[in-house]
Amino acid sequence: MKVNIHRISIEWGDADPARIVFYPNYFAWFDASTRHLWDSVGLDMRDVFDKHGVVGIPIAEANAKFLSPSKFGDTIEVHSCITEWSEKHFIVSHKVFNAGALAVDGYERRVWAAAHPDKPGRLKALPVPQAIRDCFA
Repeated sequence: MKVNIHRISIEWGDADPARIVFYPNYFAWFDASTRHLWDSVGLDMRDVFDKHGVVGIPIAEANAKFLSPSKFGDTIEVHSCITEWSEKHFIVSHKVFNAGALAVDGYERRVWAAAHPDKPGRLKALPVPQAIRDCFA
């Protein structure tokens, strides 16, 4: 299983008045870390989506457990990997470490999605190609 590490320096604007990371930032970092994971296996999302006729991999579910705070001035590491494949979706797990300790444990359930052929403005889940899955093995 391929794991990618995305290092992030926490800036002043990432924190609340108590200088603790404002929790929605973790979800933005999860999203960025997913793209970095794809890059790490040689997949450029723009090219992959165009090639396979999908609009993207939207999030169907996201969750996080906040175990310890990170603050302005800290450098965190987001360890990301795909831990589960289903026919039309997959789970990207994200573990955020601060000074070697697990600070946040989260995941995203993402769908391999194309424009729905019969319902304008809607998406339709499609099977994830085996060639894509193989890149993360």
